[in-house]
Amino acid sequence: MTSVTSGVLDGAMVAAVRPQIARSDESRKFVDDLLGDLSARRFRPGAWVLFFGRSMVRSVDQARARPVAAAELTAYHLLAWRFGGRRWTLVSWLLTITHLGLLGESRTMGWPNRLTVLRGLLPSFARPSPWTAVAALASDFTDGRLARRAGETAFGAFADPIADGVFWSWYALRRERNRWLRWAPLAIFAVSTAAIAGAYFVSGRAIDYPRPIALRYVSAATQIAIALRSATST
Repeated sequence: MTSVTSGVLDGAMVAAVRPQIARSDESRKFVDDLLGDLSARRFRPGAWVLFFGRSMVRSVDQARARPVAAAELTAYHLLAWRFGGRRWTLVSWLLTITHLGLLGESRTMGWPNRLTVLRGLLPSFARPSPWTAVAALASDFTDGRLARRAGETAFGAFADPIADGVFWSWYALRRERNRWLRWAPLAIFAVSTAAIAGAYFVSGRAIDYPRPIALRYVSAATQIAIALRSATST
């Protein structure tokens, strides 16, 4: 009986998902209209131009409404630009500055999001060493704890998997000798990102995609394994 109960509980944990991230009705409506128009125009080149044009106008409006957060993000990225890794620094700035509307009612980044953004910029700030991996793991653990206390934002839900995917892909490709582990972070990141993006465009609306806890465990276990192997190989 105990083994059966344990098996049921284990199965429930594997199938469990983290709570959905709340978004404003206005934000949801904008995304629905944007994706719906793109789908109605059958994804033609002109539809994509309109899609990106409307997205940029809204992004500028959202950044202007949050000047402190916009200035903070820009300062981090200018510092990363100074250290190196300029291509990724520019991409990271564009990704984050155009999604400030995901902060919701907040006009500042908040510590969980600050740590997430800085973790994503570690490839620009540092070299791939065991200490870099420890810093990434510590920031991931800390921003998760802080977000659960203060309330996770849609910005954090968007930025956290990108920061993890970018840092650990960069780190594993430079430090990991096992070919399976070397490509695991990139594969996890690419598959999950493609699945979410595909679901958005196919459905033509904003969706409350599930965030499986099991996937988070797999990702965390992969990161820890890579960090430990790196530390013991030096």
